[in-house]
Amino acid sequence: MRIIRKAIVKHVLTNELREEMWNDLESEKERLEREYEQLRFQMHKQWKTGESTRRKEEVKRRFEKELEKRQEKVKQVIFQQSQLEQLELGSLLTTGKIDILEEIQPGDPWPLKEKEVIVKDGKIQEIIE
Repeated sequence: MRIIRKAIVKHVLTNELREEMWNDLESEKERLEREYEQLRFQMHKQWKTGESTRRKEEVKRRFEKELEKRQEKVKQVIFQQSQLEQLELGSLLTTGKIDILEEIQPGDPWPLKEKEVIVKDGKIQEIIE
């Protein structure tokens, strides 16, 4: 019988992976900063067109909440970048889980031990059972 189960995917940190991850984080930070500026622009635009003072305050409060979320996300990205800089080459980074198809037979031990797939430079280096 075949079953579908999860396997953990881990990548070995290399210079290439570190650079790729850094670039991804940098892109995410730039995207968040653009969103922040766009939200500020929209807030000022709606502030000018707001009818009542109560409505203006509501708009301002709503936009400030969204602006704070973006700032917090930028701080998280910067923290992740600092953590990435500190990691030693060869460190294992858990990058996700995948579904695998596995053959099981009566008499196999249960529960099945979770498998790990180790990837280095885009190639499977090892499968740990």
